[in-house]
Amino acid sequence: MNARKRVVLLTRPGSARDRTEAAIAEAGADVAAVLDPGVASEADVRNAAPDAVLVILDPATEQALSKFDGVLADPALEIMFEEADVAAKREGWEAARWARHLGAKLYGHDDVLPRAKGSPLVADPNQRISSEDSRFRAEMEALQRQVAAMPELQHGRPAAPPVKSGAVVVAAGVGGPDAVRQLLGGLPAGFPRPVLLRQRIEGGQYDKLVRQMQRATQLHVALAQPGDPLQAGTVHVMPDGIDVQEAPTGLVFASVDGQPGFAALVPGDSAMLLLSGADPALVDRALALALAGGLALGQSADNCFDPAASNALVARGGAALGLAALPLKLLERWPA
Repeated sequence: MNARKRVVLLTRPGSARDRTEAAIAEAGADVAAVLDPGVASEADVRNAAPDAVLVILDPATEQALSKFDGVLADPALEIMFEEADVAAKREGWEAARWARHLGAKLYGHDDVLPRAKGSPLVADPNQRISSEDSRFRAEMEALQRQVAAMPELQHGRPAAPPVKSGAVVVAAGVGGPDAVRQLLGGLPAGFPRPVLLRQRIEGGQYDKLVRQMQRATQLHVALAQPGDPLQAGTVHVMPDGIDVQEAPTGLVFASVDGQPGFAALVPGDSAMLLLSGADPALVDRALALALAGGLALGQSADNCFDPAASNALVARGGAALGLAALPLKLLERWPA
């Protein structure tokens, strides 16, 4: 690491604040300022010259967040949210893991699992603990907390004509939300295809995932519901039990049993991107799209928490790219 990152904490006094300050220090960063959101202003945040802003959410803080919209939408800042009740109770292994997670977010590496007590130091910071089950459970719990803590956003958008062309499927799971945010942040508001986000998440909190992703992209983000048409320039977050089917007016969402297969998409005008934690069962469908003239791309293993699907795609002749290159590839195919 080079220069230590500066973090502004937006939080009210209490044990959640104290524990989070300790986690920031453990992550190798500096607390640039601790500001009470009920008293502080956006200017106070900017005057602290932060690299990142970490918001500890409780009901009073959520009510005060609107005056910080300019800061929270600033692409130059890393924005993180945490729930006060969760932060106040975090200790031991979970506290150490949270500090590692902060370090990974702030410094751009993927070393998020703390060293077990009594185990030797790991020389390679990218080395991961071999227990896939433990890693999966811990990451999904962290993802659920992060999504549950996101504040409400306003909804509503004029209806657009149903799509009769293809779409871009973005599949992700463990470790995927950060990758999805970066991908969506690289697509302009006029992107001429719908984006179908299949982000696996336990707990069914997809409406909150919508609000989380809306902060990351210029595209409109909506929760897919049976009967809704696919719309260009929209990110459709697909909950469990939803797939795409063809209707007389175009492509619409429909209820299904099991996982979506995306068989109704126009293959030569569609893309499937397999990001961290994507279901490997989608590899066959991705390759079928590629054979018909569509795009099938994985996330490269660098800084990818779970590259199983991407690795399987590459092993069968597909390609994997870094996150920065994926939106450029889509815009090369479908200029905005």
